[in-house]
Amino acid sequence: MHRIAILLVLIAVQTASSFAAQLDIAIIRFPEPKTVEQLNADLAGQSLAEITNADRTVTSVAGLKGGTVLYSASLPAGSPATSTRLGNSRADTEFALKNGSLTVQVTLSEGVDAGLRKFSSRTYQGAAPLPAGSPRVIALRTIASKTKSVTKDKSEVRDTTTTHALIAQLR
Repeated sequence: MHRIAILLVLIAVQTASSFAAQLDIAIIRFPEPKTVEQLNADLAGQSLAEITNADRTVTSVAGLKGGTVLYSASLPAGSPATSTRLGNSRADTEFALKNGSLTVQVTLSEGVDAGLRKFSSRTYQGAAPLPAGSPRVIALRTIASKTKSVTKDKSEVRDTTTTHALIAQLR
């Protein structure tokens, strides 16, 4: 009888702790190329919720400065899907957290001025081990593009490279 009571208490504590855990997810665009190792080192000991509490990354760590926060959410770890709408933008988040590994997909949709009910949609997805504690990079996307600028009758084409990082933290 005593063993059954202890077992029930352990199950209740484990279940309550899994539902009490918070999962912070963010998508940050950096204006320069980054690597997973470099970002994970810079994120060590940081709070993802504090870093992404504005339109730009808020931190004293040099490697994380200058990032633009495209998406940030703090979700209960037991909730597998959410949808958020603000004005003409929408964010759909689906994730699975099993055996210390996170699989996540975030779709960002924005209204476009090209007509009625036109949306631009971008999907970020990835999977990686996610231990509790420091934020970890789940997926990294590097985008190389060319931008044209015209200044005083001079046209110039520049190569730009940005890095989009899907980052998560289990706390």
